[in-house]
Amino acid sequence: MTDSALLDRARRYCALAEQCESGVRQKLVTWGAGADEADAVVTRLRSEGYLDDKRYARAYCESKILQQGWGRQKVLYQLRLKHLPKEAIDEAMASVGEEAYLEVMRSVAGRKQRELGNDDSPEQQRKLMSFLASRGFTYSEINKIITNTTEQ
Repeated sequence: MTDSALLDRARRYCALAEQCESGVRQKLVTWGAGADEADAVVTRLRSEGYLDDKRYARAYCESKILQQGWGRQKVLYQLRLKHLPKEAIDEAMASVGEEAYLEVMRSVAGRKQRELGNDDSPEQQRKLMSFLASRGFTYSEINKIITNTTEQ
């Protein structure tokens, strides 16, 4: 594939949804680009505004937390796997306000509590805590809201 064809394909790929630099590099390699070609395409995409790791991190963070109900720990882990700069990750994590984050956690906990039944048994509490931890909420965050959820 020629350099211009790779660049055009990468532009279309980035135009469909926010992408991070590491993801685009991986995609370019699967399309047959060498390391030098991938570097050139990524540099061009960045200069043209198609790639911005800060913008990607913010969109990812807001989507996963606010729309999909993930906890910060899970989002943080996933962003680190994408080799994003620490500054981009920190800014993205801060973009979700504390009150919005707590509301998401309350909503997720409430749905799961209703699914489990409104039984306040230790077993149900353990299941709820385990579920919330698997979604990426820390135990200290869970403890902040668990009593409110089980009292409803």
